[in-house]
Amino acid sequence: MKEQFSNQFHGRLILDSIDIKETSVDGNKRTYAADGLLSTGYDLYTPVASLTDYIVVQKSWDKGKDIKFSATLNSLGNKDTGWKTIFSSLQMSETPKGNPIPNVETDGKYIIMDGAGFDDKINAIKDEYARKKSKLNELN
Repeated sequence: MKEQFSNQFHGRLILDSIDIKETSVDGNKRTYAADGLLSTGYDLYTPVASLTDYIVVQKSWDKGKDIKFSATLNSLGNKDTGWKTIFSSLQMSETPKGNPIPNVETDGKYIIMDGAGFDDKINAIKDEYARKKSKLNELN
């Protein structure tokens, strides 16, 4: 069930725990009321500024943070054929905002606000700008 849940939400949400109560049966189709905890598979980031060669992002969600949820769970199948489950009417206590950015901490084009080395990176950009501006002034 955890794998099917993760696949349904393209790996962005992970099912951590679930309690289900059967609400209806129609042959090999079953419907359940589901409650539990889920989390995101990644830290999420939101862009806050764009510089010439850099994108400043802010971490907007921690991947380990629990989210309470409720949903309707529809299942089809049996123990011999296996079960296909689909979650619908998903309601969450909080909605994760932002996007995963692969290798954000090592990719030089990203600067994480309030991250390690933020001030050093901004100061290096300012110094580089001042050097380029000075060179342009010398040429004029």
